[in-house]
Order: sequence, then structure tokens, then C-alpha cells
Amino acid sequence: MGEMELQVGFKKIIVAVSFFSIVVLGCASEEPTSPRVNNVTKTAQATSIPVQNQTTTPTKQRLTKQTPTSSSEPLSLLVSPFMDPVDYWGVQPFAVQENQLGIQFHNGLDYFTNQKEVALQAISDGQVMFVQIFERPPDGAFQINLAWQIPNGQIIVYSLEPSAGPANATKIAEQKTLANKMLQSMTIKAGDTVRQGQLIGYLYGQDEWAHVHMSLKKNNRGSEEWLCPAEFMTTVKSSDLVSKSQDWADRLYKGSKKPKLCNY
Repeated sequence: MGEMELQVGFKKIIVAVSFFSIVVLGCASEEPTSPRVNNVTKTAQATSIPVQNQTTTPTKQRLTKQTPTSSSEPLSLLVSPFMDPVDYWGVQPFAVQENQLGIQFHNGLDYFTNQKEVALQAISDGQVMFVQIFERPPDGAFQINLAWQIPNGQIIVYSLEPSAGPANATKIAEQKTLANKMLQSMTIKAGDTVRQGQLIGYLYGQDEWAHVHMSLKKNNRGSEEWLCPAEFMTTVKSSDLVSKSQDWADRLYKGSKKPKLCNY
């Protein structure tokens, strides 16, 4: 894939995910929820903080129940970006803009933890595209964004967030420190080959809403198309993702919702 084509793909990721952040922050009055991966760029071990206030409309994204194309072999993802599955207490599920439960739009899975330090693993093989600190608009909160391309062409994106929802100045200052600490913990950089199950770094949390937002993009070409990661996890039925997703829903919706992992 040429350099120009990669840059075009990154710009599409930037535009798509910045909308998700605004949607989620708008729901913060109910409970703390997770902002989405925003405005990511092709920068490894970034020392400056890129700030871009681009937004788009949901009509420009497609979240689909569709098998990835151009696959030479079946895609098989691990069930969690956490090396130890006991480290997360809740999972926010994947949901398209209009879904059967009316839950909020969400282009991936969030794994929430109340641990201060959590070891992270790669859920698939791939080649690293970028690892960077990101300052999130509109509140200026800090996180780490990273992504790699799976051999079959799909893109895995992680956003490592010390908390969720709007943050005040004191909390943002601490997040900046934690983001730099997370960046220093990363064992990967752009261009590296990553292996499934490999330790890639650590999430450092502020509170029980610290989380990894993990999403799966169909490819790096054409229109944005996000896939539900749970559909490509071969051991998902024997995992606790469904029960942990219900725990999240009970906390946010007070028992009124029973979501699936993939809500269409």
C-alpha cells in the first residue's frame, strides 16, 4: 500500500472517530461513558499533541454485520485487549446509529477497569501504523491512540483512556502525566510487527471508568466501515463478555436494557 493511500486512510479514520467522541460526551450526564478514538494521525512515539477539531455526520460512516473482504484466512481475534481478563468489570458493546435497543452509537467495544495499571496485549497479528498521545477535543483530556493493520487488511484501533466523560483541569493534568507514562510503557512503534497475545504496554487509570476502546475497521480504503469485533472472536461464547456487557448496561441504564455484544 502506497504512502499516499495510507495517508488518505488515516484521514478517514480521523474524520469518522471524531464524531463518536462528541456523541459519547453528550451522554455523560447519565453516567461517565467513553469518548471515542479521535483525529488519529500517522505518528509514532509522538512528542507533540495533535489537535484537530474535525467532525462529520453519521451518514458518512457504516457499521456493518459483514465479513471482511480480501481475507486469505478466517479472522480470529482474542476476546480482550487485557492480558488478564479479571482486570475488567464491564464491557460497552458495539452499536450502530439505529439499533434494536436504542442504546448509544458506538463503533467498538470498551473494556472498563478499576485497576490503576493493566497489562495490554495485541488481539491479533499485524503491522503497527502509529502509536501516539492524543489530546481529545472538546475537553482537552489525554489518551493514547494506536493502530495496526491485520495481514488480511483490516485495521485494529486501541484508545487507552485513563477515565471517561468530561474532565476538569485537575483531572486533565493528571491524564497528561498518565498518557506520557503509557507512551513510555509501549513496546511497539510504527512499522513494527506485532503478534497476537504479545504484551504491547500498559493502561494507567484514574478511576473505575478507565478503559480501552477497541475497534475493528474493515479496511483502509473506500468509505468508513466499522465491524463488530465480537463477531470475529472464536472463543467469545466461552468468555464473560456477555455478562460483563450486561453489568455495564445495568449500571448505565439501571437494568432497563439487555444488550447484545453487537447491536444492529
